[in-house]
Amino acid sequence: MDIVYQLVHGVSGLPAQESRLARFFLDNFAQIPEATIEELAAKAGVSPATLQHFSRSIGCSDINDFIGQVRRQQQANNRSLPAAPMLGDAAWVDSSTLQKLAKNAGVGSEILERFSHSLGRENSDDILGQIRQRLHDFSQQESRVAQTILDDVSFAASATIDQLATAAGVSPATITRFARAAGCDDIRDLRMKLAQASAPQSGGDMPGPWRETLNHLQQSLNSQLCALSPAAVTQAASLIKQAKAVHIFSANTADTPFASLLQYTLLTQGYPANVCQDPALMGITASMLGAGQVLVVFAATTASSTVIAAVHQARWAGAEIVVIGKADGALSQPQDVCLPVNDPRYGSLLVIDLLCEGMERE
Repeated sequence: MDIVYQLVHGVSGLPAQESRLARFFLDNFAQIPEATIEELAAKAGVSPATLQHFSRSIGCSDINDFIGQVRRQQQANNRSLPAAPMLGDAAWVDSSTLQKLAKNAGVGSEILERFSHSLGRENSDDILGQIRQRLHDFSQQESRVAQTILDDVSFAASATIDQLATAAGVSPATITRFARAAGCDDIRDLRMKLAQASAPQSGGDMPGPWRETLNHLQQSLNSQLCALSPAAVTQAASLIKQAKAVHIFSANTADTPFASLLQYTLLTQGYPANVCQDPALMGITASMLGAGQVLVVFAATTASSTVIAAVHQARWAGAEIVVIGKADGALSQPQDVCLPVNDPRYGSLLVIDLLCEGMERE
């Protein structure tokens, strides 16, 4: 079995979470044989059971068979891969390094190109080059989007779909069509590639502590994305957008800044939102909720019995419940929308961003 070939094809042929695992393993191919199953699961941000399921999805009998296949392929190459970053490192893999990896892994240029595209790691100017080359192939409306992007790449990389549509003088639907026409999966994928294209290419002068912070941030965000269900995020965004009012409970002091941030974001977008931090007042607030209203609960750690009782009361009254934080059977029920948070700080910020972005697309 050509395990690299299986991983490359798995990037595009597997469900989202397992596709991300395939990318993770390809990124850290040289490190796999030296890591334990527990270490692989922790660095990839998934459970050992998910690793077992992934291994079977790409044709291995279990995770041990997968690790053995990787080890045998490395040995068959008669030399080890070039020095690889630690698992979860955010170091940029440039085209020359990718060529060396491909040669040592025994794969051809075509597979390398597909692998690079699946990771969004084409040459930094690749997405801009594609847009320039196809400028006359786009429709009239799409060409306006393309020109807007080329005029200000940094703006396009950070703009919301509505902001980019306004700047180009087109509808948000045209932005979505343009992203796909440009070879991206969606607007988020387009923004990521534009951000890479507009970012400085050399990070050699970055202080060591900054690079460590960047690596930790990327690892945390990757782990958070793997833990989330896109369908659950979409459902939560839809509920919040359609609600008559949104009430936000902060179950613990550490959750308060994120509850306030979500309130501020919703208010600035024109959605009524209220934050409650006092457990005693939560019971009173919950008693006044009903159908058509949404209760969002931030609970990075175990919630108190008072908070749990207030949430149950709101649910009984007919309010929709969205839990952001620790999966807790005492707090949430199967009918609720649960968005687990792995990292109380970065994970909560990412969930808020995804919710607001999802509301824009509704």
